[in-house]
Amino acid sequence: MKFLVIRKPRVGALVQPTSQTIRAQKEGLLAAIKRGEIDCAYAFVNGGGCSIANANSAEDLNQRLFSSPLGLFYEFEVHPLCDYSKFMDTIALALETQEKQRK
Repeated sequence: MKFLVIRKPRVGALVQPTSQTIRAQKEGLLAAIKRGEIDCAYAFVNGGGCSIANANSAEDLNQRLFSSPLGLFYEFEVHPLCDYSKFMDTIALALETQEKQRK
C-alpha cells in the first residue's frame, strides 16, 4: 500500500534534535528510498515535510515512522492512497449503477 505521510515538527518537545539526529534521519530516509520503502520525500521550507511511503500495513508504517531517528520529534498525518485511474473507474461505475436504478 502507498501512504501520503505529512510530518510536522512536534510543538513543545522536551528535547531538541541534534545535528547527528538530523543527519541520521536524512541518511535513513535516503536509504529507504533506495530500498523502495519510500517513493519520494520533500521538505517544507518552514519545517517538516511529506513523502509517499510503501508499506504492507498501517502497523508496518507506524513502526517505521516511530523508530526513525526523528520519529518522536514529529507529528504525523497519514493518508492511504489508491490508484487514480482505478478510483475514478470505481466512482464512474457507482454513478452508472445509480443512474440505472433511477430509470
